[in-house]
Amino acid sequence: MADVAARLEISTGAYGSWERTPAQEWTDERLSALVKALEMTDQQGGWLFRLAVDRDPPYASAEPWASSTPVAPLGPARPSGPAFPSGPVRPYVPVPAPALPAEPSAPAEPHDPETQAYLRDYAAMMDAVPLPSVLFDSRWDVAHVNPAFHALFRGVGEHPTAMPDQNFLRFVLFHPDAGSVLGDRETSWCLPLLAQLESALERYEDDHVLQAIRDDIADDPIMDVAYRCGLPHWMRITGAAAVHHDGAVRPLHHPDPRWGHTDCRIVDETPATLQDRGFTRMTLVLHERRSAAPPSARRGKPHLRAVAGG
Repeated sequence: MADVAARLEISTGAYGSWERTPAQEWTDERLSALVKALEMTDQQGGWLFRLAVDRDPPYASAEPWASSTPVAPLGPARPSGPAFPSGPVRPYVPVPAPALPAEPSAPAEPHDPETQAYLRDYAAMMDAVPLPSVLFDSRWDVAHVNPAFHALFRGVGEHPTAMPDQNFLRFVLFHPDAGSVLGDRETSWCLPLLAQLESALERYEDDHVLQAIRDDIADDPIMDVAYRCGLPHWMRITGAAAVHHDGAVRPLHHPDPRWGHTDCRIVDETPATLQDRGFTRMTLVLHERRSAAPPSARRGKPHLRAVAGG
């Protein structure tokens, strides 16, 4: 908050008053001031306007919003509060960090031999499915991915904490190559997963892995502003669909030219045996290829500055 207030050249108290105003009541002038202070690109500024107040930014502006310095694409942050807040979101309060950094890790294997055997057979069944499929736990730590999932993300570079077969949520938010596979990344992928993160933190508020993701989100001023101004409003107008994604259709850029630029339907096909153990299986049902411009080349810097240091 203090960093954003300094960029706006107003006091922290004045900026706090801004935040307590419902986002849909913000004026174009106020949002434009935020866009300029945070050196957002035109694309980022337009996304913030549409997310916060459901309208496009004014086309005629006295000064350009975009800085001459390249700015990382906008990635929103998770709200601290109810899954569907009715008023201003309370300020983010960090939780003391654990002694060791929380990094993605494979979910702990069950001690029950029968459950272990079931999981092995379930993984074999997943591997036989020709569509990309992933099994992850309540922290989005990945337990298993099938060959089709590997093929979808085969072109992404290495990352210490945000590989798609390591922690899927971290990949969507923090990997610099995520947008090369996930079409319309900010709106179609980041926002829905952040809504799910909100729901998970409501249930497991002391989970250090989930909280570490929240802390990384809060470290970036642009992400924090997007969360405070836009995400609560988006969740209110979206309703239950903000958290429950089964059946949602989202854009993809598949590296296999037979698929190319296409859409996929999210299918949650988690059996009760795995649901009871906190697992979710997500399968991406690929649609026929549609013609469109090819995805942009990989950017040289991470998309989200919260993890720019690696």
